[in-house]
Amino acid sequence: MSAKNRHPSASQTKLFEVIHIVLTAIQPSYPDLFHNETREKHGKGGHKMNIESALVLITSASSLLGSTLAIHFARLGARVILCDTNQQGLLETFKRCRDISHEVEQYHLADYSLHSIHNMLDHIEHTYQSVPDVLINNWPNAPLPSVVDEHPAELFIQKLALMASSLFTFGQACSERMRHRSAKGVIVNVLSYNSPQDMPGIENATSMVSGFTQSWAKELTPFNIRVGGVVPMISANDESVHWAAVNDELIRNTEYIVANEYFSGRVMSA
Repeated sequence: MSAKNRHPSASQTKLFEVIHIVLTAIQPSYPDLFHNETREKHGKGGHKMNIESALVLITSASSLLGSTLAIHFARLGARVILCDTNQQGLLETFKRCRDISHEVEQYHLADYSLHSIHNMLDHIEHTYQSVPDVLINNWPNAPLPSVVDEHPAELFIQKLALMASSLFTFGQACSERMRHRSAKGVIVNVLSYNSPQDMPGIENATSMVSGFTQSWAKELTPFNIRVGGVVPMISANDESVHWAAVNDELIRNTEYIVANEYFSGRVMSA
């Protein structure tokens, strides 16, 4: 093999970067990482966070779950901030929420870069004189190509890199603001899908969300910032299960994690 061929291509270099992000996030598993038991058993007698009037930032607000989450928290009395790169979808979610509550704002992101996210957080701090109490770090799964597919590796790299960087950047930027203000905060990493056609490769995305959730919780617990995760149950991800019912359970689990002040470092599956 020539010296020229030993150098990685640009796509290979990008893949190495993505793998580094994922391996950094995913720590060795523990038996209690996933929790499928009932919410009542999990937090019985625990302290409850007051969701009413809490400042809740929801990402990917134009997605099916993002929109439904926004409506749900608006009904609970939270002050809801919606963000997305999809301006039209964002506006539609905003209008639906405004039919329920006037304590709803929207922010259109040009992209998911750290610069754009910090600009949004600057705007939030200026407007509310506060940082979000809750970040619902919602990411709709995009179907990932199978290892036996004939799609080029670049497609897998692009989708995995976008998901990893977006989840991580939102979590990093928002937790930094919470720490600087010494605010008790909650981050909920949520994985969803808009239709059964988006399910292929969801095991990979679930592993990433689980790894991020566990490692962030260890790092942020000393700052009174809780981190939880909500993912679809992999065994239930087939067309015999109505995906709308799964999304309803994802919403209930998200509310449970936000409200239960003893919940951190674990992932609930729906």
